[in-house]
Amino acid sequence: MINWLSKYEKVILASASLLVGVFLFYLATISPGVEGGMDSYNHYLIAKNTWSHPYLFLDQWGKPIYNLMASPFVQFGMLGAVVFNIICLLLSAFFAYRISQKIAPKFAFIALLMTLFSPVFLDNIISSLTEPLSALLVTLSLFLLVNKRYSLAALLAGFLPFARSEGFIILGVILVFLLLKKEFRSISYILIGSTFFNTLGWIIEGEPFWIITKNPYISFALSGVNVCGSGGFSHFLYAGHYTFGQVTCILLVVATLFLAWDILKDGIKQHLELLLVLAVFISYFLAHVLIWWLGMMGSCGYIRVMTVIAPMVAILVSFALQKLVHLRLIQQLKNLKLYTNLFLLFLVINTIYVPYRYYAYKYPLAISAEQEQYVKVADWYEKKGLKNRTKIILYPYFSIIANIDPYDKNQLLEFWESSFQYSEKGDILFWDSHFGPNECNTPLARLEDDPQWKKIHSVIPRYKISTVNDVPFEIHVFEKIE
Repeated sequence: MINWLSKYEKVILASASLLVGVFLFYLATISPGVEGGMDSYNHYLIAKNTWSHPYLFLDQWGKPIYNLMASPFVQFGMLGAVVFNIICLLLSAFFAYRISQKIAPKFAFIALLMTLFSPVFLDNIISSLTEPLSALLVTLSLFLLVNKRYSLAALLAGFLPFARSEGFIILGVILVFLLLKKEFRSISYILIGSTFFNTLGWIIEGEPFWIITKNPYISFALSGVNVCGSGGFSHFLYAGHYTFGQVTCILLVVATLFLAWDILKDGIKQHLELLLVLAVFISYFLAHVLIWWLGMMGSCGYIRVMTVIAPMVAILVSFALQKLVHLRLIQQLKNLKLYTNLFLLFLVINTIYVPYRYYAYKYPLAISAEQEQYVKVADWYEKKGLKNRTKIILYPYFSIIANIDPYDKNQLLEFWESSFQYSEKGDILFWDSHFGPNECNTPLARLEDDPQWKKIHSVIPRYKISTVNDVPFEIHVFEKIE
């Protein structure tokens, strides 16, 4: 199988990539909903409105790099965002393959296939989330480092925190790698990304420490508010079987053991590139384990964050296979070639089967039960002719279905506790039990007891729809009368 595959490897892998891309595009066209919930719609709205509101390019919740790179795609709607994510997936798989050609050339094709069919990566393609782009940028940074393009890699790595905040963690790992390589000149390039964006933020928003003061996760941590609570230390470990797949997780452990043995035997300098890949995986994984366990930085324990390190997992698995095949015990087996081919066949089939097993039931993606209630509200809103009123709301899906520019202050004010001071008579406020008592810090009773606000409409589902903290989802609409 290996000999046959090596002959047609590029054609087979290119065909597999094309088929996956086309199939994902097809799924997107038949899916009314997206993955990632309201986060996905928020990222979409920020990137889409950057052209009419340029200050959004610097939005640190949306992420400046994502806002910039995704903005041309999302002008074509959510389908454009999906096309952008498909490109990120295919390029991530390609660079994982190229890295593995340096580390485990015989099994580099496995790295491509395992990235291409990564369960967590595939499950988050039909979205407008930042994880696919971040996965691509991290993989490209490692590709440049493995190929000794240290200055260019350091320059790119310096921008990682502006694709996702965890980029600071990966940046730290890359900094240590460059120090071990004694690439002191290249290290200076790491500072360019942060310096560039902080200077822009200072000039445009008047914040001299823009990176810190405008980072929503730091602000969230300092506020003391914890919407999602915290979870068990083993949360992400347990999720491994549907994040990466059970067989993949086993091979990941095998790769770690092999690398540890090689370092003990040969010294750390001989295996720095592979150690870099493993260090990126471990540091990123442990960071999310800790912040969810401690209930920090607004973490909600979302499994989707592991999309970023899916290519690292694939690279490590290809290394594990190469080491296994060359074990003395394995080499002594009769019919070694047959056993190797059978195991590879099993691995490829399993790689394709795992995402199907865990996620096939979800597609085509439907809108959530919460969104269905907002569709009802949108119908009522249209019939009442409230388009010329200022809306106060924090549910981004409503902005999409009601065709509202959420960054035009004449059309919409974001529903925060501080927004009440800017509200005027005639404004329409949409309270829901997802955001109202949590991010908005506004219990329903506060509005019902306030004589300035009059309830004019309610949507209460017949059957309970559980939302944040397991409370029933409801929507209540108020008009300011004083």
